[in-house]
Amino acid sequence: MKIKQFIMIILLVSSFTISTNVAAASNNNKENKIPNFPETNSLNNRYFSYFIKDLYHKEIMEAFQSYYKSKGLKPTGFNPSSEDPDYGMVSIYFGNDFSEKYTYMLKVSLSPTTDEKVLGRDTLYFAVEPSHQLMKDSPAIKLVKYEHKEP
Repeated sequence: MKIKQFIMIILLVSSFTISTNVAAASNNNKENKIPNFPETNSLNNRYFSYFIKDLYHKEIMEAFQSYYKSKGLKPTGFNPSSEDPDYGMVSIYFGNDFSEKYTYMLKVSLSPTTDEKVLGRDTLYFAVEPSHQLMKDSPAIKLVKYEHKEP
């Protein structure tokens, strides 16, 4: 009986010590290597824009190449359309205004380029449904509208 009580006390003390150490470690960001997240919205928006731009790079380039093919130009890349850090390169709209098949709309504003020049300031509107990624009969992303402005 005394052995059981002794073991129970040891377990109780050790569990208290372990939970105290875990709590102390979680309060210390350096020990857990948790990054300091940016405070400003413009920086967060810029990182989000880069993420979306990289995620849909193939679809963006296909839209640019399709649009400029009739003009005899071949875009090789793209740049942000503005140097302003608060510029909205990517906007997202959740809702099914376009179609019930897509979860959200994506607006991407970029400047397609060739090796020699900027071709314009173009805005692409995509309907996106990530769950269609694995389906062959329904695309995960669809170009809905393309707007072009001369540089």
